[in-house]
This record gives sequence, C-alpha cells and structure tokens, in this order.
Amino acid sequence: MTMTPNPCLTCGACCAYYRASFYWAEASDATPDGVPVELTDKLNDFRRAMKGMSGGKPRCIALQGTIGERVGCTIYQRRSSVCRDFPASYVNGEPNPRCDKARAAWGLAALTPESWHSID
Repeated sequence: MTMTPNPCLTCGACCAYYRASFYWAEASDATPDGVPVELTDKLNDFRRAMKGMSGGKPRCIALQGTIGERVGCTIYQRRSSVCRDFPASYVNGEPNPRCDKARAAWGLAALTPESWHSID
C-alpha cells in the first residue's frame, strides 16, 4: 500500500485566493524563526500580510510553482498560523468550504475523502 501524494502539493489555490494576514509578532523581527519580515506588508499596528496578496490577482510571494500542477511554500517551516490552521477539505475527514471555493476559482475540482486514501 502506498499513500497518495498530498493534494496540496498539486494545488496552491488557497495561497493565490485568500490573503494570508496574521499577528505582527509572528514575523521574524519579533520571533527569530518567524515569517521572514521582508516577505510581509504591514496592514496596521497589529497585523501583517504576505506580499503579493493585494490587487486583482493575489498570490503569496512564498508560493512557488504552478497552481493546479506542482507547488510548494518556500517558507513552509516558518509559515504563519493562518496558513498552518487552514485545513484542506477532508484532510481531517471534514469538508472545508473555503478550500473548495479557492480550488473552484482556479478551475480545480473540490477535494473528496478519496483524495486522501492510500493506493493499494
């Protein structure tokens, strides 16, 4: 039995649909292993957002690759809590309508429970 690849590695839709904003202290100027501050924009005194997320075609600056084909986060180990806390649909057995919405915006089918099953 082999595991199917994590569908997030061929998606990336959430990183190019939703603004990744988070508490300012998650950035590296406040937390040594935090989100690299040079990759963020200040929203207000309390919040930062990843660069590339404003405007008509948002895309997180840390997203590498082609959405729907092969993607990766260049700061995965240092990503913010908003990214860590965003579950893909059915990764934990439950749908995530926000995941489904981001995927649909990129022309990708919604994930299903079978997206996470092993291959025999």
